[in-house]
Amino acid sequence: MSEHDDELVEGPGEEFTEGEPAPSADAGRRTSVVAIVGRPNVGKSTLFNRLVGARKAIVEDRPGVTRDRLYGVVNHDGKSYVIVDTGGLDFEDESLGGQIRVQAEIAIEESDLILFVVDAMDGIVADDREIADILRRSGRPVLVVVNKCDNPALEIAAQAAHELGFPILAVSAAHGRNAVELHDSVLAQVQQPALEGAIASTLVGTRVAFMGRPNAGKSSLINALLREPRVIVNAEAGTTRDPIDLPFEFNKQPIVLIDTAGLRRRKQIERAMEKLAAIKAIRTMERTQVVALIVDASMGVTDQDQRLARMAHERGKGVVVCLNKWDLVARDKKAAHAVQVQAEEELQFLERPYIIKTSITGAGRDAGQGHARGLGELMEACLLTARALGKHISTADLNAELAAAVAEHSPPMFGPKPVKLLFATQAESDPPLIVISANHGRCLPASYERYLLRRFRTRWNLRGIPVRLVVRARGRTNSERGRGANKTAD
Repeated sequence: MSEHDDELVEGPGEEFTEGEPAPSADAGRRTSVVAIVGRPNVGKSTLFNRLVGARKAIVEDRPGVTRDRLYGVVNHDGKSYVIVDTGGLDFEDESLGGQIRVQAEIAIEESDLILFVVDAMDGIVADDREIADILRRSGRPVLVVVNKCDNPALEIAAQAAHELGFPILAVSAAHGRNAVELHDSVLAQVQQPALEGAIASTLVGTRVAFMGRPNAGKSSLINALLREPRVIVNAEAGTTRDPIDLPFEFNKQPIVLIDTAGLRRRKQIERAMEKLAAIKAIRTMERTQVVALIVDASMGVTDQDQRLARMAHERGKGVVVCLNKWDLVARDKKAAHAVQVQAEEELQFLERPYIIKTSITGAGRDAGQGHARGLGELMEACLLTARALGKHISTADLNAELAAAVAEHSPPMFGPKPVKLLFATQAESDPPLIVISANHGRCLPASYERYLLRRFRTRWNLRGIPVRLVVRARGRTNSERGRGANKTAD
């Protein structure tokens, strides 16, 4: 272990109070919200993808694929609105089905317009009529979207949907049939703010992706931060499938929390849907700044946790390690110490990441109502890591630290030649890239580069982020280039 490995962030176990959930959909909203609802497998996610213009929602030809509320921004003809995909409304008493239904009902409550999707090939069934009664009681404007109308005959058959008592529009989400007419119908019924404002309202804040193995507690932590059952929590592995972007505010600083699907080893991913969920979680990593690696403390850091952490590190992301479910090991001090030491050793390649211990206990812990500890510390560590990732070090300070490092420990010889480190500057950030000019290019052994990087990390608290170092030969001056050209001419 390095000399810094024993420096962990250990919170006093305070109850989380600092963060504030994002404002409700109706509080100061700058753009309208349109919810897509309907029974399972009528093509809601296909319609969502068609309107957003990207394959953001997972689509598979079986019911129950979409579970949480999934948000996107629709841009059409210089105007925009927020679209919400929901899980299918079924009326079984099964616990997961009930949670999906709750998520859909929340989307209905916060919406300005509801797109009620039915299947033209099935016709109007009993569940459609029951959903229509629910929507009628909500008092929200409703447009019935008769989906899978792939030909004129089905468009004619779609007129039977008038019995539901709402305006209807026949479309084929899969083939784009009447997509423009649907855009126009929606925009005619919702507010239309400036496009830039709508996009900005969905993207502002430090982006923190909660990633880890299934059932490590990612969704429970997010619900605890938001203090509401915003994402579904269930004992079934793989409950979360679509990455969910959630605006949040901590100590008056905007953050976007991203819940992702739990990642299992490749041979354990059997269904194509789970493979796609894993791919989407990895792509989420590309558009985030900090990865909060959620580790089940009762299991310790696994090979899969290591692979995920290394993947984030190699992609230039900051990583904060969260030992969740700490309450399961905290009572046994010997076991707790072993978990802590194992996390340090297995993840030492992350260069002293913040390691935070969290737990959520008590009634309602999965719905954001339990007793949470360590969450404020987790958010502070994520913000510190994001700041380190984007930090720009002044050239004067960098060269002063380089001079002190060389004075304390001179670089080794480059073959028979001495090495002189002349100048250092930071060329990039996110992540930081430090370029050192020397009298020879690539003249430092890996051990000395690690020594310099350790100095820089310690001096500027660059924890849990990749810092790149390049050593290059000093470039010749214009006069030197001129003399070389004259010699060539002679």
